[in-house]
Amino acid sequence: MSAVETLTRAFECTGEIVLGTLSATTREQLGALGGDWLEYAPDQGCIVVRHVQPGGPPAPAAVPAELIALLDALAPEERARAGGGALVVRDRQGVALRLEVAGGEIRIQWPREDWERAEPVGLERVFLGVDPVSARVSGRLRFTAGAGAERRLVDVIEGFEGLYPEGDLRIERDDGELTVELNDVNVGPEALVDRLAELAHPLESLEGRLEIGAFGAHAVERDFRVVFEHGRPRALRPALWRAR
Repeated sequence: MSAVETLTRAFECTGEIVLGTLSATTREQLGALGGDWLEYAPDQGCIVVRHVQPGGPPAPAAVPAELIALLDALAPEERARAGGGALVVRDRQGVALRLEVAGGEIRIQWPREDWERAEPVGLERVFLGVDPVSARVSGRLRFTAGAGAERRLVDVIEGFEGLYPEGDLRIERDDGELTVELNDVNVGPEALVDRLAELAHPLESLEGRLEIGAFGAHAVERDFRVVFEHGRPRALRPALWRAR
């Protein structure tokens, strides 16, 4: 199991719900309601995710039920003035849903990629977030490069030991400029970005965009976009949750 897969499995529920000041009776009731995933932390005044990895029901099924039970223990006025917060629940492949508590109400959201509200992230987040052996890369790039650049680009893709077929790679040369199109190519994003930086001369000629995700079961947490502007890569990830 890769480090990325281990991280995904270990943190299937994250976040907290701030409850604030509660009566002694409510605190006592909450203390007796600890579930497989959630529990009340009196020192923080919050509903938190248990530190011990549970062995019971999966998070997408259990967390909503446990959250409802804990909030039901509050008096109506306590629920209304609770600080609120959010819990993000993941299944074995990625994000499953988000439970937001505000004004004493629970709002459930399923992730939906919104690139118009894309969030900038560090390039290292892309490299850590996508397991190279299952990475799926598509996009179109243009840059100037010397003789033999085509072969060196093909080599990094054909020589990569991934789990899936290489996909479709097209390279066209017009004098010194290369146009590269990738369609579902299985190659490590870091290895590809490094090779592009080696081949582009000058580096400032590198322009275009790469869509980076993963083969296998779809996980929106592992979808990224890398945009090259004058040779500099800028990484983005889509917003997953609609604003109120």
